[in-house]
Amino acid sequence: MASEAPRVIRLRGPFGYALTVDVEEWYHTCLVPDYVHPEDRPPLSEELDWLLPELLDMLAEARCSATFFVLGEVAERLPRRIREIAAAGHEVASHGYVHLRACERSVKAFQTDVERSKEILEDLLGEPVLGFRAPEWSLRSLGNCRLPVVAEAGFLYDSSLTPCPLAGRPGNPRFASRLRWDGGKQPDLLELPPLTFGGPLRLPAGSWTGRLVNPDRLVRAALDHADDGGMPVAVVHPWEVSGRPTPGSLTGLARFIHETGRLGFQDRFRELLRGLPWTTLRAAAGLEAVVPLRQTASRRAAG
Repeated sequence: MASEAPRVIRLRGPFGYALTVDVEEWYHTCLVPDYVHPEDRPPLSEELDWLLPELLDMLAEARCSATFFVLGEVAERLPRRIREIAAAGHEVASHGYVHLRACERSVKAFQTDVERSKEILEDLLGEPVLGFRAPEWSLRSLGNCRLPVVAEAGFLYDSSLTPCPLAGRPGNPRFASRLRWDGGKQPDLLELPPLTFGGPLRLPAGSWTGRLVNPDRLVRAALDHADDGGMPVAVVHPWEVSGRPTPGSLTGLARFIHETGRLGFQDRFRELLRGLPWTTLRAAAGLEAVVPLRQTASRRAAG
């Protein structure tokens, strides 16, 4: 289902280098729906309770900060770990409540999911949650009628659109942009897309394609993006940097995407952290000063 696409107004820096973490278990893959639906999920090994502290230690060692896009169901299960993320100086943002593709859900179901996740995180932290990223970057296109829902829910920025094939559309923004809908029915929304590399056929610098390249190449891509006036946004998952085998079984495409490039990635990730002064999306985009202005959009603050 499509709606009127917003106007895209490119933002100009200077920006910082943003590191983002999608906080989900190894089994949160849209390719295995029975693993995603909590009510259908069989008993599975869970790792985030110890992976998150290890990742926080890595970031502290490298003196980097990050934006953690947290699933609502994870926040309900591990509230102490999510509070530890914020206490360590990182930003907590929303990854929705369950890890389902936004483009495959009704607008109403997506809205309920987005609002539920935002409320859980804000109740947990006692502060506004400014950012949203759909699972698997699944808003897909500027014309998706679910994109205005993100703005209406009170989020200041989105990081769900990519110009890569399959996961996104070539016309999606490559650079930090302001999305504005004609008529003023929806608030403006900042779009802070993940870093990509390549020519016309762009590839994501995160996920399995990012794991296959060396850290120097990713750092060069981030520097080139910054030189073009962009804001490099790196993406990683806690299970990618565990340095341990996957504790459960995946098959087919899910296994390929999950396992490709995993061997030795923990060491490559540490090199990537050392390569640039990575920080949160909020800080990289210079949004610190606008937080008080958005508190009226926060259920928690309004309450």
